[in-house]
Amino acid sequence: MAHLEETWDARIAAPAADLAIVGTLKWLKADLAALLSNPDEHAAGQPRVPGTIADILLPDEPGAATWSTRLYSSARFAEVSSLPGDLRAVVLDGAPAVKYLNEIETPVVVCVIDRSVADETAAEIVVQLRNTRGEALSVRDDLGWSTPDGVEALTFTVPL
Repeated sequence: MAHLEETWDARIAAPAADLAIVGTLKWLKADLAALLSNPDEHAAGQPRVPGTIADILLPDEPGAATWSTRLYSSARFAEVSSLPGDLRAVVLDGAPAVKYLNEIETPVVVCVIDRSVADETAAEIVVQLRNTRGEALSVRDDLGWSTPDGVEALTFTVPL
């Protein structure tokens, strides 16, 4: 689905280790085990071969032959002295991770917020950053993305 086979040898030899995900490790590992497939390839007569999210992200775990995504526990993230300088993006998954938003200095930060919980602290942190330092972006026009049903997206830039 991600057409990794085209650059697989290069990814195995020297994958770009430029993504980090911060969240509850137990939940992240369960999410990484989810299967993916591309229905468009199946409709085009290509075999549908599901793979896991971990097959694409290649998380840094014990015994991994190669890796490109660093996983950090949000519960222990305060103990991390600094993030590696080669990171291009960080995903902050959940309210405990989002509280570190102001400490992250990478070109792209994605905050995943569960709006079904009563605690709005994580959303307030994001909105406060947008209101005080942010410049609005359009999800559709600037990013070329349409949010699926049930997903709310807020995009903006801030100076590092």
